[in-house]
Amino acid sequence: MNGSGKDYSPKRFGRRALLKYVSCAGLTAGLSPWVWLAGCGKKNAKSRPNIFLVTVDTLRPDHLHCYGYSKKTSPRIDDFARDAVLYEKCFSHAPETCMSVAGILSGFLPHETKVSENTFLSSKVETMPQILIRYGYKTAAVVSNYVLRKGQGFEQGFLVYDDTMKKREIVRGVVERIAEDTTNRAVEIIEQFGKGPMFVWLHYQDPHGPYTPPGRFAEMFRSSDSKARNLRPTGSLTGRGGIPSYQMLGDNTDYNYYVSQYDGEIGYMDEQFGRFVDALKKSGLYDNSLIIFTSDHGEGMGEHDYFFAHGEYLYNDQLHVPLVIKHPAVSSGKKTDFVQHADLLPTILDIIGVDAGKKLRGRCLLKEGGADKEIFAGMRTRYVRDSIKFSLIYGQMKMIYTPIDLRYELFDLKSDFYEEKDLIKDPQYHVQADDLRNRLERIMREDLLGVPIEPQPRELNQQEKDALKSLGYVR
Repeated sequence: MNGSGKDYSPKRFGRRALLKYVSCAGLTAGLSPWVWLAGCGKKNAKSRPNIFLVTVDTLRPDHLHCYGYSKKTSPRIDDFARDAVLYEKCFSHAPETCMSVAGILSGFLPHETKVSENTFLSSKVETMPQILIRYGYKTAAVVSNYVLRKGQGFEQGFLVYDDTMKKREIVRGVVERIAEDTTNRAVEIIEQFGKGPMFVWLHYQDPHGPYTPPGRFAEMFRSSDSKARNLRPTGSLTGRGGIPSYQMLGDNTDYNYYVSQYDGEIGYMDEQFGRFVDALKKSGLYDNSLIIFTSDHGEGMGEHDYFFAHGEYLYNDQLHVPLVIKHPAVSSGKKTDFVQHADLLPTILDIIGVDAGKKLRGRCLLKEGGADKEIFAGMRTRYVRDSIKFSLIYGQMKMIYTPIDLRYELFDLKSDFYEEKDLIKDPQYHVQADDLRNRLERIMREDLLGVPIEPQPRELNQQEKDALKSLGYVR
């Protein structure tokens, strides 16, 4: 299934394609696909909402106007947020795309999905589309980041998985799909799907670096009043102490210039997201659909002397993400409680009236109350010495653990959201530190999935290795 056809009704896919997905879902291989569609959750399919999941690569919430940013980078997202619930404190489970997306689609943590170093997702991890397809949903994805290409496991459960990337980045020459093309393809698929229920996932690559917004967006947020703050190029892919090589735009070293270009990328993506919303409204799908908007992770903008990169720390500049959810049964407004990507799958299942039948990490966001969440994150890559890290947020306190140094850090997020003051040696916080350390170590030992670590299905060729290296994923 490459998404090139013009008819995406169940009849178009045929018996063989449907049986493939029935088999993947663990159902009887010999069952007629029409019996399956009629019996496995199909009874209430007409009453179930269409679901649209929009993820944006490398998007910090504090660079969106609806999250308090002074610049009007996001007028269309702001409009959407007025119709929805905006969660001010949502967190990703990893500062890298594949590890984060695995958590979004499965509802589990990086050490449970076994996705690390931007490697593939095991077929033994059941994902959101695999569950939804059993309940009569037509499923499609339009992805725009090279690391999410077919063959990495993220396509499982999707009847259509479109990873077409025909353009190349100006700086690095890596293949990509710009936001306009992502929106165009998503709208086309939705029109071809026709009536629901449907689950469509869009992953916008913008504003991932290098920051090269098109046209008027390149100048939109530049200011001649800003005093230059020149940084040194690091000469490598790291953002520690300066500008990473894959982010260098000519010989420009001004911090303010790079921030303006990052904001320009957001402005461009925002316009295209608005086009997607307009298409939903025109087709009559907007009002009664469940629409989820978030990002996979953030981006360092100088916090902890780390610039224009991600994937090397578990500080909030890289884990704090936007989350905006619209559903007709939910009143709009803002929520200040701590939430996480693992909450998305339980929320979706609750809305469509499905019992997951297994213990999930998160909980439905639409249910009020409950105890404080334990929000866990992790990262692992063999290319950076201290890259294995784990973190836990609980009761507005956060602990970060770096095993190679046996180092613990402790922060009070209520007064220090971007973690400038380490409290680990402060005797006033010893009780909280011990509690978080015990909770963190318990979760590190837990594995609610129990899937084995699998080798890559094949060796990467040199072109793929070069592409990943230029993207900053191989150091």
